[in-house]
Amino acid sequence: MTTFLRTPKRFLHRNIRWLSAIAFALVFLLSIGCTKKLDYFSYVSELRDNIFLAQTDELSLKIYSVTKEHPYAADGIPKDRTARVEAYLAAPSGEKTYELFFTVDGKEYGGEMSYDNVKAEYFFSCSLNVSALKEIPCVLLCGEERTELSAQSVVNDSTLSAKTVLQGILTEEQELFNSLTDKYGFAGEIYVRLLYEDNAYYYVGIVDRSGNSHAFLVNAQTGKILAKRHS
Repeated sequence: MTTFLRTPKRFLHRNIRWLSAIAFALVFLLSIGCTKKLDYFSYVSELRDNIFLAQTDELSLKIYSVTKEHPYAADGIPKDRTARVEAYLAAPSGEKTYELFFTVDGKEYGGEMSYDNVKAEYFFSCSLNVSALKEIPCVLLCGEERTELSAQSVVNDSTLSAKTVLQGILTEEQELFNSLTDKYGFAGEIYVRLLYEDNAYYYVGIVDRSGNSHAFLVNAQTGKILAKRHS
């Protein structure tokens, strides 16, 4: 009788441990499944996905297609974003007044550009989505002077999309993203900016809610990480 009573206890004890191990494994697998399904692109609080360039002997114009959170703050918490055009003009000096006008889908946008003494360039911005365009016809007015320009996109068929580049970072930096991901989502915000200096690159930045930052420079044609920094 004593042996009969002890055997079920040992059997139950072993099965409880076995069942607990299975339950833990299931929870772990489910958490991995949730992480894989998480749309990290929805945590991008600043996206620059197109750049348009135009130039004369004295003037250099850059137009960026951006989508930014508002209000803008690098606090690790993404907010609602709006599409904008940001235009920068480099001129021989900041003494003159420039107005920028451009046409998109038959509608004219523009106005007077402000001058940034620190960056030594003129600036204009407005709410508008130009991410899919290949060129933007522009007019610069400076007093009686009128300069017509066609700002050409640096994006071509070989340029990877911002989503593709971010997915590559996710693959290469799984440990980093897993450390910032739990059942509630991703505890940080992401910046993806297209850059152009002779060739196209992407800057991908990650800021968590403790203020830690992680930065990556990526080849825009191959998706290869060229440099990284953690601070």
